[in-house]
Amino acid sequence: MNTLFPLRYGIFLKLWTTFLAILIPIYVIAFFMSKSGVDIMRQQIFHLMEQKSAYFVSSMDSEFERISRLQLEFLGDSDLQDLSNRSETLKVYERTKAYNDLLTKLKTLASSSRYIKEAFVLMPHDNRRLSSINGYSEMDPAEFESFSGQKKFTSSGLSYMNNHVYFNLGFPQLSSSTFLLVIEISLDKIREEIQNPNTIGDGLAYIKSNDDGPAITVSSFDRDSNGELLAGVKATEEGTVIHVQDKSYLRFVEGFKSVNWSYVMLVDEEKVLQPVLPFKRWLWILSALSVIVVFVVSLSLLRVIHKPMLKLLKAFRQIETGQFDVHLQHRTRDEFNYVYDQFNQTVIRLNVLVKQVYEQTIRSQRSELKQLQSQINPHFFYNSLYILYRMAQEEDYEGVSAMSKHLGDYFKFITQNKSDVVSLDKEIQHAAVYVSIQQLRFHDRIVFQFDIEGPVDKWEVPRLIIQPFLENAIVHGHEQTIRDGRVDVRIRCDESVLVIEIEDNGEGVESNLLQEWERKLRTQDETDDHALWNVHRRLQLRYGETSGIRLQAGGTGGLLVTITINRKGNDTDV
Repeated sequence: MNTLFPLRYGIFLKLWTTFLAILIPIYVIAFFMSKSGVDIMRQQIFHLMEQKSAYFVSSMDSEFERISRLQLEFLGDSDLQDLSNRSETLKVYERTKAYNDLLTKLKTLASSSRYIKEAFVLMPHDNRRLSSINGYSEMDPAEFESFSGQKKFTSSGLSYMNNHVYFNLGFPQLSSSTFLLVIEISLDKIREEIQNPNTIGDGLAYIKSNDDGPAITVSSFDRDSNGELLAGVKATEEGTVIHVQDKSYLRFVEGFKSVNWSYVMLVDEEKVLQPVLPFKRWLWILSALSVIVVFVVSLSLLRVIHKPMLKLLKAFRQIETGQFDVHLQHRTRDEFNYVYDQFNQTVIRLNVLVKQVYEQTIRSQRSELKQLQSQINPHFFYNSLYILYRMAQEEDYEGVSAMSKHLGDYFKFITQNKSDVVSLDKEIQHAAVYVSIQQLRFHDRIVFQFDIEGPVDKWEVPRLIIQPFLENAIVHGHEQTIRDGRVDVRIRCDESVLVIEIEDNGEGVESNLLQEWERKLRTQDETDDHALWNVHRRLQLRYGETSGIRLQAGGTGGLLVTITINRKGNDTDV
């Protein structure tokens, strides 16, 4: 033990303490000076963005409120009411006059705002379409069905169809209207309003819809040349400073009051912070010089410590991968000579222990995993056959064909035994097949939504880890659901961690049952729900204790299931 050198006597600690005592205060002062200048500049830019956005949004809000008010008042127009309610009793000249007057009023309504592209009335009883642009024409029943079929408005009262935006009102109600009054909003006019004069410097601006359903985006820039920028901005939903395409942008978001839209302004941070860039450059120069000085001195004086340490770290990495044939040698009789000798003896003892228990442990894990996988069965098999029988009785041959195709894909996947793992994208595809089968059963009662983010093609997972939770959400969460049911599947992954969330808005689970589940997870007790327990045990057997399942109360009143796979855990090839 006398050959060991305490760290406090070594030159390594003394040298680095001296360098850091000199360089850190200088670096910190320079850093805070640069950061202070950047923050002040950012605050000024945000203030200017806030003023411009507030003016633009308030003026457009006022215009939309006026359009909505005019539309509501137009519903009570006497000519429109006469043509809708007592068209058969009107004489020919009275009907003609009423139509002409109504068309004139539509044109007046359309010209009352620069944001109105077209105002038109659909009258199914008279098979007529009166438009401020096209005048009289026959009504297209499909168009009327498209508008009247929208029984549920967005929160702002807008409707979206084929990249068009409408204010859509019917009389007496949308579900059984005698006529429909539709005002189409001109996206081209809105685009003109948010061109570069409304942005700062070389900034960009766009309006996005926050409503569920089809997304509408109106931008001030060319979609062909800036399409990747817009996609990157949409993917980064939060933060005042975002990073897209190796660039940083300042972002300001102003919400509309009359409609559920948001006005977004983007400013290239590098261009607006041009006055403070010299400070940042000098900071980088100072950092580079500091690194060079430390590197040169360290290389010249600590060469005998650095290289042996790297050699030792490399040997540890080999041990981590299961290579136990490592033997280290050191020519100088110093502290590393002693460490290397102790390392070699430890590796020899560890190699003996691993050989004794490795095969027994792996075989036990394989046996348990196979047993767990064999317990997973398609519980909905009989329901699927009954649905297939019912569709055949009703001569729904397209449904029979689709159902047969889905069932074939489903059982082809679950009966394959070539490997215990599959690629994540195939697992997602199997879950989508299962969802398609269930939607043939539930129709519009339940809506399934998949949200995927990350390199799913670079992940392999144990088979059948998503479908049991979809089945659980349907059987336990939505069995009594009549309408508005929802199951959301959110998948997020990077190189090391995969998180899968399955959330429903069904009946949910009592808090005491959730607490009991968590207790059984900690104590390794098997739960009554064998499917959920099987997936949890399979994940822990393969990836270690940091992976597994967690059940929580969902934000919409149902159940939230979180599946976590951590590659940094104990990934045993079983």
